[in-house]
Amino acid sequence: MSWTKEEEAKLRKVVKDSGVELLKENLVQGTWGNMAQRLDKEWMLVTPTGLDYEALTPEDMPVVNIADPSVWKDGKKPTSERKIHAYLMLNRPEINATIHSHPYYGSIFASARKELPEAAMTEEEKKLLGGSVRVGAYGLPGTKKLKEGTVKAMEGRNACFMANHGVFCAGRDMEEAFEIIRCLERVCKRYIEQLTVKAAGAKEYSDELLFDYFIKKCGK
Repeated sequence: MSWTKEEEAKLRKVVKDSGVELLKENLVQGTWGNMAQRLDKEWMLVTPTGLDYEALTPEDMPVVNIADPSVWKDGKKPTSERKIHAYLMLNRPEINATIHSHPYYGSIFASARKELPEAAMTEEEKKLLGGSVRVGAYGLPGTKKLKEGTVKAMEGRNACFMANHGVFCAGRDMEEAFEIIRCLERVCKRYIEQLTVKAAGAKEYSDELLFDYFIKKCGK
């Protein structure tokens, strides 16, 4: 073990607090989503499967082997999607924190299976996200197909959509991973508003405009 108990306790709290923050900022729904935090080259902390973020304790986080995520110890049963987190940490040593979540606007893109183009971003946003946000191929939770689709969509990127399954973000630490998911949600919202205004031939956006346009297009 190359980390101290004090360091581990601190990172366990980071994961716990991050889960609560996801809920507070409406970046996740219920117990959906999962996170991981690197401990060293070999091990990472992940969130357990199916537990409420507010009820979760730092001690509940299992320690998972990065090279072989079927191997884990301590805490509760780890998320079934730990293989995605592990693969990215194994192959991208600059990544130390990862978030899979279901934010409102990002999930719209994931469900529509639409890429978010660079043209929708400022230079700062483009740098943070790593470029256009691609869509990973659809796969059921915990499956090889979902892992491979997400990994491919994340090549050279810090964020991607998971078809019909939310978003995935990665950063040098949990703070940066949060900055990335916030940025992604902000850009998704803004782009949806811009597209709605353009399609409806309106001067400004409102939720009523989006609703009315949707009913007009899809209610025929």
